[in-house]
Amino acid sequence: MSLKELEQLEVRFSGSGGQGLVLASIIFADVLVAAGYNVIQGESHGIEARGGASRGEIIASKEEITDLAVSEPDIFIAISQKSCDKYYQDIKENALVIIDSFLVTEIPKFKSNNIYLLPFTNKVKEEFDSILPTNIAFLGAMAELSNLVDHQLFIEAIKKRIPTSVIEMNLKAFALGVKMAQAAAKDKE
Repeated sequence: MSLKELEQLEVRFSGSGGQGLVLASIIFADVLVAAGYNVIQGESHGIEARGGASRGEIIASKEEITDLAVSEPDIFIAISQKSCDKYYQDIKENALVIIDSFLVTEIPKFKSNNIYLLPFTNKVKEEFDSILPTNIAFLGAMAELSNLVDHQLFIEAIKKRIPTSVIEMNLKAFALGVKMAQAAAKDKE
């Protein structure tokens, strides 16, 4: 079943405080609202703000949303080892799983075969001499692999949420994530 066919979509972004995953989840919530979904977006941080495991979560539906918390993610993204270990257990059987393989080196046994290991942090650092737009790169990969909505909706949402001084770099990071996902999907064929 494709993600577009789901009555309700549950998404979990997990990482460490300071990696921008909450901003990424807010941007994705904006994208889903623009695509006509009803959306609830929430976040959770560990006791330690920077470096502690944290998550951004989204529930989206074309109908009324009655759940207030993500229980079984259809999409799971992990960009730190600690957050991956903490938040992966309850994903759905065929969830789309996207892992930053540069930072998550001990891959748990997932209940899904729909797993993409992409070295986001490393590629972004090589490309931009900065890791700041890593969160936008994984949004690009998720946009490509989920095939939920048109990429243009992501670009418009990024432009609304990212400061103009770094918008060009972030749009290039989004394109890099799309390209990485396309290569990974081709390798899986």
